[in-house]
Amino acid sequence: MNSMSLKDSVSEAVKDFETLFKLLNEDHKSGVGRSFRARCREIPGLIEDIGFVPAMTFCYAKSGVDTYQTVRGNFQQRAKIHGRDETKTGYAAYLYLILKRLKDLGMITNDHFADPLTAFEVLQGSKARLAGRLVKPYALQLKKLSEAVFEAEEERD
Repeated sequence: MNSMSLKDSVSEAVKDFETLFKLLNEDHKSGVGRSFRARCREIPGLIEDIGFVPAMTFCYAKSGVDTYQTVRGNFQQRAKIHGRDETKTGYAAYLYLILKRLKDLGMITNDHFADPLTAFEVLQGSKARLAGRLVKPYALQLKKLSEAVFEAEEERD
């Protein structure tokens, strides 16, 4: 990856994180923000362990179709995000931003972005490895920003 695309990844992550933060009412203690922070810490390692598509399908399973579509609508309409289930909403926000990045990079289309199942189909095989490498600097920047801004999730017994 050349330094220009790394710079693009960093600047896009900053812009996308800023949008998320505004949609969460700029609340550092947001439950959705805490969940998003945990996803930013968890999912990159999961990508390394099991692969890009399995990690993204895990996110989709944890968020659910309805929550993903709601979060997608919130981002597109710039509407405040209010997650009844903060954990599911955090997974959905993370999946949304990763798929948005892949769309911005031209790896998936708007139709794929709207339906993660078709995105996962398109991203099988060698495309999945490339997708994982391309989103890594973006995901790393999201992790840094979320750790700086959002509180950690509370430990569960």
